[in-house]
Amino acid sequence: MKKTLSLSLALVSLLLVLTAAKCGKDKYEYTEESSIEIVKTPCFGSCPVYNFSILGNGQATYNGRRFVELEGQHSRLFPADTTNFIFNTFIEANLFQYENEYSENVTDLPTTYLTFRHEGKSKKIKLYYGYPGELKTLADKLQELAFSKGWTGGGAIK
Repeated sequence: MKKTLSLSLALVSLLLVLTAAKCGKDKYEYTEESSIEIVKTPCFGSCPVYNFSILGNGQATYNGRRFVELEGQHSRLFPADTTNFIFNTFIEANLFQYENEYSENVTDLPTTYLTFRHEGKSKKIKLYYGYPGELKTLADKLQELAFSKGWTGGGAIK
């Protein structure tokens, strides 16, 4: 009987520990004061034109303007693990180490603007030409979120 009670208590303790660990992953590590935004501008061709922003609490907005599958203004809530991942990625990238602008005297390229706000600091980077691959990777991750399924709304705001 004593052995069964000890085993039961051990199992309950293990269950509580595992539940607590899982709950920690389901919590937002950031607040709405932290934000990430990507803005893609047009080119002379069929470059996607859109704005996407996500707050540290998972609230996101998307406005598809041209050459995108989803047009108009949309919103959604991203889960905590996705939100925490993208914010952790931006923090690890240390955007503040990069120049504010990467451009050359080249025409017909779209411009990408990355903006990151966190802990009272803000960094906006213009990506046009000759920017580091790490910044392209960050922009690609944001575009992946922007083009993901699950958006609601749909009023055409141009």
